[in-house]
Amino acid sequence: MKFAIASLSLLLVACQPSQPPADPVPPADAVAPAVPASPAVETSSAKRVAGEENVEPLRIFRAFGTEPFWGVNVEGTRLTYTTPEDQPGVVMQGTRKTLADGVEISGQHDGKPFVLAVSSGTCSDGMSDNTYSMVSTFRYGDIDYKGCGEAAK
Repeated sequence: MKFAIASLSLLLVACQPSQPPADPVPPADAVAPAVPASPAVETSSAKRVAGEENVEPLRIFRAFGTEPFWGVNVEGTRLTYTTPEDQPGVVMQGTRKTLADGVEISGQHDGKPFVLAVSSGTCSDGMSDNTYSMVSTFRYGDIDYKGCGEAAK
């Protein structure tokens, strides 16, 4: 019995996560003097329009729809088109065109033309109570899809 208690005690100690050693605190005279911060530099690549706030272009977003189910994940000019039958999807490279209230990406993949357009507008997916801030259309070959869109999360 004593052996069992001793063994359990050793197992409990062995299972405890080890604590990393604390960083040593340098002596007060070894601390470097404070250096004033340099002024902030704006690094945004957003377009500037007179009288409007900076708005980052729509670069990463998704478009999707139901009946039939489809989805397009967009990163820059790269699209990944998915369906329930092809969940890994088809990766396509397109050309981006900025629209007044959205973006259009078009190109050709395996001999099939494609055009994805998203624009501002209230959209419901038709199956949930969710509403989205973009309306989308996607044409791939001779198939037309309509749906919604949203910025990537």
